[in-house]
Amino acid sequence: MTVPVLGRPRWWVSALLAHVGIFVLGATAVRFAPPGSTVAVWWPAGGLAVSFALATGRSARAWIFIAAVVVSSGLANAYAGRPPLVAACFGIANAAETAVVHGLLTRERRRPTLASMDDLWRLLAATLAGALVFGLLAGLTVRLGLGGPFLATVYAVAASHAAAVLVFAPLGIAARLHRRRRLSLEEVVQWVAVVGVTTWVFGAGQGLPLAFLPIPLLVWGALRLSLRTVSVQLLLVGVLAVVLTSLGGGPFAGAATLTGIRPETVGALTQAFLATAAVTTLALAVAATQRRTALSDLRSEVELTAVVLDTAASLIVVVGGDGRIERLNATAARLLGRPEPELVGRLAADVFPVADRHAVASRMARIAEGAVPLGEEQDWHVEGLGVRRIVWTNSYLTDEQGRRTHLVKTGVDVTDERAARAFVETVLEAATATVIVGLDLEGRITLFNHGAENVLGHRAEDVVGHHDWTLLHDWDQVESHAAEIGIEPGLDVLVHRVREGASTETRDWTYVRRDGARRTVSLTVSGIRGDGGHLTGYLGVAEDVTHRRQAEVALQVALERERQAVEELTELDRTKSDFVSSVSHELRTPLASVLGYSEMLEDGAAGPLTDRQLELVARVDRNGRRLLSLIEDLLFNSRIESGRLDLTTRRCDLRPVLTQAWRAVEAVTQERDLARELDLPASPLWVEGDPAALERMATNLLTNAVKFTPDGGRVALMARGGDGEVRLDVSDSGIGIERAEHERVFARFYRTSVANERAIQGSGLGLSIVRAIVEGHGGSVDVESEPDAGATFSVILPAADLEMRQDRTSGMESTEPATKSTFAPYGEARYRSETRDGPD
Repeated sequence: MTVPVLGRPRWWVSALLAHVGIFVLGATAVRFAPPGSTVAVWWPAGGLAVSFALATGRSARAWIFIAAVVVSSGLANAYAGRPPLVAACFGIANAAETAVVHGLLTRERRRPTLASMDDLWRLLAATLAGALVFGLLAGLTVRLGLGGPFLATVYAVAASHAAAVLVFAPLGIAARLHRRRRLSLEEVVQWVAVVGVTTWVFGAGQGLPLAFLPIPLLVWGALRLSLRTVSVQLLLVGVLAVVLTSLGGGPFAGAATLTGIRPETVGALTQAFLATAAVTTLALAVAATQRRTALSDLRSEVELTAVVLDTAASLIVVVGGDGRIERLNATAARLLGRPEPELVGRLAADVFPVADRHAVASRMARIAEGAVPLGEEQDWHVEGLGVRRIVWTNSYLTDEQGRRTHLVKTGVDVTDERAARAFVETVLEAATATVIVGLDLEGRITLFNHGAENVLGHRAEDVVGHHDWTLLHDWDQVESHAAEIGIEPGLDVLVHRVREGASTETRDWTYVRRDGARRTVSLTVSGIRGDGGHLTGYLGVAEDVTHRRQAEVALQVALERERQAVEELTELDRTKSDFVSSVSHELRTPLASVLGYSEMLEDGAAGPLTDRQLELVARVDRNGRRLLSLIEDLLFNSRIESGRLDLTTRRCDLRPVLTQAWRAVEAVTQERDLARELDLPASPLWVEGDPAALERMATNLLTNAVKFTPDGGRVALMARGGDGEVRLDVSDSGIGIERAEHERVFARFYRTSVANERAIQGSGLGLSIVRAIVEGHGGSVDVESEPDAGATFSVILPAADLEMRQDRTSGMESTEPATKSTFAPYGEARYRSETRDGPD
């Protein structure tokens, strides 16, 4: 952590406190000056000023602080009793000293340090320069302002200020060093010893010349403790020595009492002691710090080297001059199959798993002669891995006389890399019909496979390294595409999307063969990227698609012609449908008149008819109705084809619908000898449907059954409900249908082979209409039949969901459907009709 006083928000407060300290220390030093002396024995205020300026660093704030020293130091001198002018001059001298020391120590760097002996010499030189500046200014002030001696003053104040700066300045330099959070036992003992011995040596009544005793203790701290701790102890020793000496204690004050030396001399001896202690302690502290830093760096370097060696993918083996292994990394040990301790000290020739150990031993024995080449390859027979190809790079270590002492072998296992390279080369050369071209970032060809030679007619040796890729392309096509995307013609036209970040770009290009022929190719361009993801080149893979594109063009032309033909046929079919619909509408009107008049004749509107006449009119009516049914089928089919089959669905009972269809067919069956069976349940068969369309569906099925059943046969209609569906079965005992024609009978205008053979009349629309109606209701229709075994057509319709509704009058719930049929001819009993009609 850093010293708080240097923080930006609190610096001004710290500076103010420093100036208060300068004032207090300055006034105290002047007050306690020896009697008859014009200067103080020690000037700690100057040391404090220099220390705070150095802690601030090289900034404008430091110079503001130095300028303020004139005021705080001048006030201290004035407060101590010196004349105002003299006090002001001493303030200027103190500020000048601080400026000189601060300027010299921060000239080449932003903040001074004590990390080397050069830094210490720099501190001593700056301290001496500052002390001389102050001494000269103070000497002039004393001589001119107080009438005192000039040289004696210079000598005295220079020593006192030098000693103060040497004691205080290191603390300012070390202000930003990290503190230790907890004191060690050694540090506590050393602190007690320094304080105790210094107090005893300079204490009252101590006259023995033992001033040197604190210095060994300071040396102890310099060798073992941090620079910050040493700086604080040095300051503490200085304060104790000066204060106790001023109070008459210690060897220097005792000498003055015994010998009668002047007070200035006592001060000079004290400053000499402080200077000696400071220089000795700081020199050893800097040396110790350098040593600790060097050992830490060396330890880190050794650890880093060990980590690098052991984590390197390469094999590293150090062989001594006698051919024995002295060091190897984890990769080499792992490949050799033994731990490092078992391999160190053994002959390399005995350890390396090579076939010719004698040759290896011969070269290793002559390392001093340089017999081992700087580059070589070996095949190692590694257990479990087979033969591994190792490429070695060798280097020699020499001593001071230049003699070779060690061989450092760095090897790379290239077995897998070479196998992969050989595989890729084999694949590239095997692609004889595929163009594979490699490029550098400038577009020069770096790879030209055998397929490229076959397709383009160039030889690889003619184009690799000096042929531009764009020269293989149709330049007119390159310029055209460049104009489309808005760039200059060139390599960018081919690779611009890859350069913009796309993984690949595929499109057709035209290659120009060596003989001038043009080939259409499908070219895929991809980027070749390095480990950092940056482009290092391009790879173009092209396939000759000339014939394929020609075939595609021909196919497109054919498809276009077929599309036009389909459109024409569709238009013809639409015209046919419109024609049929129009004709059917035109035929239905007169036919309705014919049927109307026939009914009027039967009813006697033109007078009584004979039996023969009634028979003929009945035949006219039957054939007219058959023709009307055919017309209705054509109209219904026309609506189906045009997508206009609109069903008006509602909830209805299927029984009345089926009964109505059954009655409609009765007119057809009156002249036939057929057994007719109608089997409907007593309960309603609710469906969601169009009653008219459902009746038409049932009528068509019944009509078909009657038509294809010979006399003497059977026609049946049965309906059942359950499991959410309604099933309708129309069966007969007629001619049947071939199994292969079951699905085709529902196609429009399709007639079975048996119907065609027996010339049974019909349009082939009935069953297609049935399927359309059933599927329009969400149902399905199927047929089961065999030739001459009859047929059964089954229709399955989804049953209608029952609604719970509230009877508004009685408030009772009912499960009957919301829409109810008014037809209920059966009551609760099942209706079953079995009749056989004979001929009319």
